[in-house]
Amino acid sequence: MEKIILRYGKKGYTLTQLEAAASAFAAAQGLTDSNLEIYHDFEELAVFGEDRHGQRCEASLPFSQLERWVQV
Repeated sequence: MEKIILRYGKKGYTLTQLEAAASAFAAAQGLTDSNLEIYHDFEELAVFGEDRHGQRCEASLPFSQLERWVQV
């Protein structure tokens, strides 16, 4: 996991920024209680949360859209 976070760091993102982006993305998708997992292929973040029915679900945040969600 640390190696992958370092790869994001080389792109200029901190883990805090990634977590904030995942949280904002999850909220826009209608998910609550969200968290993220960085996929090993470095192409997207897996954002997990609960939908309005309390079911756990996943939404994928492609790295290409990350800038839209990162607050600098």
